[in-house]
Amino acid sequence: MKKTILFLCLLTLSVSMLQAQKGQFKGGIRAGLTTSQISGDDLTGFHKVGATAGLFANVDLTDNDNLKLQMGLDFTMKGSHTHTPKNQVAYDYYVLNLGYLEIPVLLQWRFAHITIRGLHDFWFEFGPMFGVNLYAKERNASGPILFRPEFRRLELSACAGLSYMFNEHHALNFRFSNTIIPVRIPDWAVNRRIRKQFNTVLAICYMYQF
Repeated sequence: MKKTILFLCLLTLSVSMLQAQKGQFKGGIRAGLTTSQISGDDLTGFHKVGATAGLFANVDLTDNDNLKLQMGLDFTMKGSHTHTPKNQVAYDYYVLNLGYLEIPVLLQWRFAHITIRGLHDFWFEFGPMFGVNLYAKERNASGPILFRPEFRRLELSACAGLSYMFNEHHALNFRFSNTIIPVRIPDWAVNRRIRKQFNTVLAICYMYQF
């Protein structure tokens, strides 16, 4: 909890400093769906469906409004899930539910600006994302899985995305993120093909900018 409070203080301080420098400050909300997987769990595919929601604030870095710095505070569901075709047997069932509080720090570049029947802006974004693990629940067909290594409390990810703004307030955002350092190192099978686990997430969100 102390680390989470520290993250929030740094977020507020950084945005306040940038606002004082440029004076162009905007904020908003975002919410949408995620599909995720754990790289290194010997399962393949983005079969774990979840949700994400949060707040964001951005400031202009240039006079022509083509470059921004955006910071946010999001809750994101992640994890892994077995693909379940009709002929799959029950003992193959596996699900991992993860929840993270995340702070993305993204540099945004407007690479297209179209003025046909209104304003239509296309933005590319990239940067680091800092996360705090809130919970981890792992189970199979027999019930909760116990006595496995815990997931690391802190997470560092690389993030990239695209946004399409219908007008000044409404936008769609597509975002991909992958952890840079392992979120867990398995120790329950010595013959594992991959010895580290990483979170990989695809997200599509609606954004409203005030």
